[in-house]
Amino acid sequence: MFNPSVEVIVEQPSVLAQPDLSFDAILKRFPGLAEAKAVCMTGSTAAGWGNTFSDIDMYAFADGGLDLPVDETMETWQSSDPSGVRWTIWMGAYGDQRVDLRVWPTDTLATVLASYLEKEVEFCNTGDFLQDFIYRLSIGVPLKNEAFFKEMRELLHGSSYSRSLARFLKADAENCLTDVMGQLDSGDYKSARVSAGLAAGFMTDAALALSGELCRRKKWLLRRLESTPQCGIGVDEYRTTVLDGLRPGESDADCALRVARWTQSHIVRLEDAFLSAP
Repeated sequence: MFNPSVEVIVEQPSVLAQPDLSFDAILKRFPGLAEAKAVCMTGSTAAGWGNTFSDIDMYAFADGGLDLPVDETMETWQSSDPSGVRWTIWMGAYGDQRVDLRVWPTDTLATVLASYLEKEVEFCNTGDFLQDFIYRLSIGVPLKNEAFFKEMRELLHGSSYSRSLARFLKADAENCLTDVMGQLDSGDYKSARVSAGLAAGFMTDAALALSGELCRRKKWLLRRLESTPQCGIGVDEYRTTVLDGLRPGESDADCALRVARWTQSHIVRLEDAFLSAP
């Protein structure tokens, strides 16, 4: 008979204390980071959206291997993207918190953005992992070598990446709107509601990307809108139009059509205001 069991290697505390996130304190746990060219805090903690159970996300940049802690709390491995970019992931404990530390070659951003620096790329062709890398680097709070991160942000701002990503997301929104029309025509009203919601999400991501907010995580959508009013879509507007669902007396078909029309109106606004090349 199959009789599974669970072995607790390191028991987690029921109350998590926030550790000291100064670089001097972090070096006591990760002395090898002293050899990195640059280090930053990133993720939800850096964005100000973290909570008690959020991981501590850190990026380090080095062209050689870094000596990282080896103990019962950690695991580490190499990862790569189909483009050929490689990085090291170290996951373990720092005080009561979990740490996700990623070590990248110092030229990673220049490599990832190479095509976007050479010309105005129409549609983003960067994979999800490296899109996440670009976003997290863009919000990184420097712990070591602030000048490095200033240079990286200038590199990003001088590229066509944000506009390229926005065009890609706009195209996804338009494809979803086509689905809405087909589903309404065939009487599949419930699916039309789903497709309309997807279209609204893609269009909103496009507006955010063009305003410099490059996060793609759906769980943070309202936070992203709240912190980026210049994108032209308010939190209350999105919540009442898209998230609140059926209005009194509204059918699935009516709801799908209303959300689709709202999305289409913002797509027109984006085309006029944002999507032309600089």
